[in-house]
Amino acid sequence: MCNIKKITALCAVLYVFVSCDTAGHRQNERDKALHGQASVVYAAVSEECKAERLAVAEYVSSLPVQEQVRQLFIENLEGSDTFTPVEWTTGSGKRTAVVPGGYLFFSYNIADSPEKIISFTDSINAYCISHNIIPPYLALDQEGGEVSRLHGVAGPVPSSRKIAEKLSVEDAYRLYSLQAVQMKALGFTMDLAPVAEACTDSNRAFLSGRSFGNADTVIAYGTAAVNALQNNGVASVLKHFPGNTNTDPHTGLPEIELSASDMESTVILPFSRLISHNPAGVLMSHARTAAFDPETPACLSPVWVTEKLRGQAGFDGIVFSDDIFMGALADNGYPPEKAAVLAVEAGVDVIMISEKRINGAASVLVSRAGSDPRFAEKIRTAAERVVYFKIQYGILNLEKSGSVWRVVIPSLNDAYHAQSVRERLQRFYTAKNENIILYRDWFMNTGASHAQK
Repeated sequence: MCNIKKITALCAVLYVFVSCDTAGHRQNERDKALHGQASVVYAAVSEECKAERLAVAEYVSSLPVQEQVRQLFIENLEGSDTFTPVEWTTGSGKRTAVVPGGYLFFSYNIADSPEKIISFTDSINAYCISHNIIPPYLALDQEGGEVSRLHGVAGPVPSSRKIAEKLSVEDAYRLYSLQAVQMKALGFTMDLAPVAEACTDSNRAFLSGRSFGNADTVIAYGTAAVNALQNNGVASVLKHFPGNTNTDPHTGLPEIELSASDMESTVILPFSRLISHNPAGVLMSHARTAAFDPETPACLSPVWVTEKLRGQAGFDGIVFSDDIFMGALADNGYPPEKAAVLAVEAGVDVIMISEKRINGAASVLVSRAGSDPRFAEKIRTAAERVVYFKIQYGILNLEKSGSVWRVVIPSLNDAYHAQSVRERLQRFYTAKNENIILYRDWFMNTGASHAQK
């Protein structure tokens, strides 16, 4: 697949190189030819990207609105050994499993060995492919410290705060890379990490080590985490934009009292810098902010999702809500069905539900789309982002026949996970062993920080 940003950068470098090679600001015929070649390459790649995007748009438009809506959800799932659907729909005389765009694994979904985890994640993909259902991406929270779903299975990873205290940025990159290799080998597509919130007195008790530190530290170590994850095939999702307070959103509504200028320098700046490294997603918080939009929780706010995140920060990936069943919303006038509609209106692409069923909230979106063409277009746009992400990470295939691209569900033979279990386990254990050595060297022996070594 083309990457227009990389091609643009390549052409820019070529332009500078050629320009610097010009004596007395006069271009010779060779320089002109190189400029012409760069323009031709850029134009060709641009057309290819447009064709691919058109194929995605056509594919999503061909899906029933119910299927489009399902791509807008990430939910929990049942069990930890063999995939079993828990929701069904009937249509055209047949019963079909309801599968959301993504599944979020909690600790009880993680078996006690890598072999069992691989068997479970493979069973999800095998079931979907064999039933011609769009496979889901598989996500988990593997931040480190207390928020480590793979604790006891993968190599140890300390909290973000401890990593920033002990490791250099380079060593942090290596540790997160090893974690990514292990996650990918187990069948996971996405890590809801890192936390990109700077630590302040107003959120320190809630974050409890989940932040790397101040804004500069978050930028440095967050960059290492994002690049390490995505360079090794695991999508990174920054969280929680635009921040939290010491009020736990599971039980209450966080109220951020920072001024507009403090929000810009302490909150928005770290996210903006990390967004420049193209993380796959950004997860919104439930917090209300005294600055910018004091009335609406951020995940339901067009100001925060569309104006600040999409517009000001320039983010063009997937925007996630936090769990819409949390008390921050449910206990403050935003029951799940209402929150789902407001999230889509605000520009959110994927709605997180910690329950194991989406039919209730999904049916509300389907009904709204049927009576509101503008809302239906928002759903299509969000579904296109999810489908394009799945193509980028090998969950769906983009195939070319002649000059026409088309999106297809992969076969079991060419699916992204169809490597031998033995090969995946070998990669897992190699990375885990190196992970353990790195952890022992820095966190169990001398206790020296990177500044002292």
